[in-house]
This record gives sequence, C-alpha cells and structure tokens, in this order.
Amino acid sequence: MLPDSDEIEERVQDRVETVEERLDHIPSGYKMPDLEDMTISSAKKFDLGIVFIDINDFTAYSSRNDEWDVLFMLNVFLPEIMEAVRNHDGYFEKNTGDGILAYFGAGDSDEDAVETVFDYVATVKYILANHVNPVLEEKGVETISISAGATYGTTHISRVGVHSLNRLSAVSASANIASKLESASGKNEYYFGEGLVKHAEDSGWTEYVNDLGQFEDYVWTSSDDPYHHYNFKGVWTGTETSNLT
Repeated sequence: MLPDSDEIEERVQDRVETVEERLDHIPSGYKMPDLEDMTISSAKKFDLGIVFIDINDFTAYSSRNDEWDVLFMLNVFLPEIMEAVRNHDGYFEKNTGDGILAYFGAGDSDEDAVETVFDYVATVKYILANHVNPVLEEKGVETISISAGATYGTTHISRVGVHSLNRLSAVSASANIASKLESASGKNEYYFGEGLVKHAEDSGWTEYVNDLGQFEDYVWTSSDDPYHHYNFKGVWTGTETSNLT
C-alpha cells in the first residue's frame, strides 16, 4: 500500500519547524552529552578527534570462516577497543558490525585532544597485536588486521531521529574526511589528517607518522592548498601483528 502523501507532508513540515527552532543557536559544548541530555534535532559544537576503526576484508573473512569463529572474533575484539574508548575518556557512537566510530577530546585543549587520539590508536594497535590476535590464534580462529582514519576539527553532535529511534551523530567535514581516510587506508594502515599532525608537533607523536602527500580523495572547497594525510606507524615493539615498530 502506498504511503499517505498528505500525512508525510504534514509530518515533514512539522519537523522542519522544530529543526529550524532548535538549530537557530547552536551552543559550544565542553562535555560530550548523554543521549537523554539533548532534545531530538538539537546540536552542540565541539572540537573533537574523530576515529574510524575497521576490520580489513571483513566480508571475505566472514565467507571463509564459520559463524562461530566470526562471532568469537567480534566479541573478543570489539568490546576491548570499546573499553579503550572509555579508558581514554572518549565517546563511542556506533559500531558498523566490523568497526567502530569514536570521538575524543570534548572540552580539552587542541594539543590534549590530539594526544589522546594518538594514544588511543596506538593502544588499539597494541591490544590487537599482543592480546586479541594471540587469543584468536590460541583458539584456532583466523587472526585479523585493521585500518583506521582519524581527524581533528570542529564537529557538530546532533541527536538525530524520532522519539523511538534516535542517536547522537557527528556532522562535520572532519567526520567525512576521517571516513574517507579509513576507506583509503590498507591493511595495517592508520591514516591521520593534517589537523592531528599540526597540533601534535610539540608532543613527540609526529616522530611516528609518515607524510603521504596530498589526499586525493578529499578536496577543500574553500582552499587551494592540498590536504595532506599521514600514516601513523608503530610506537613500540608489538603494535603491529608483524611486531615491527
């Protein structure tokens, strides 16, 4: 049965009025809100580090392993990297079945927020190489590799949806770039945007990044300057499955 067009139109127009009212003045935030702390269609502005982490070739992995092994791997790996989000005072938005999206640094200085992102990704790499993959191997389950995309910049967190179905969502160019960086990265590659590297210059973390040049998958519409991206390498022995620094 076709939907009632008049009913949909009325609902959309009512929603337009509500959204315009709630987005008229977007406040800056200093602490990531709980879902219940924000009304639906409202938003807050933050400077955040955004990290996408994904299991490489998950479709192929699922096709060549039985369901028990896939479920075992996911239930060992994903909860542990979610725990790492909490340990770094981050906010976990969602998992996509084989990866996660997390934010860091709400209310922190640029330098502190960026340092947290570097430390979080290094921690995830360490967890995978030294805890998750060894357990998978011990249980006879195929080991995994991951990739990541991370950026830093102004981000709007909005409560999107309807009363029965809604969640907090990141809306910004930074979030889009982080997603594109993750998609462009390969096995055991961790692509960071230039904002992260710029604010990390005094922290010592830039010792562990390689400049990959212009990121062709994203072009700034407001600037003729090329947007550079970087591969974040291992920090200490054991952050990669090959045990390379």
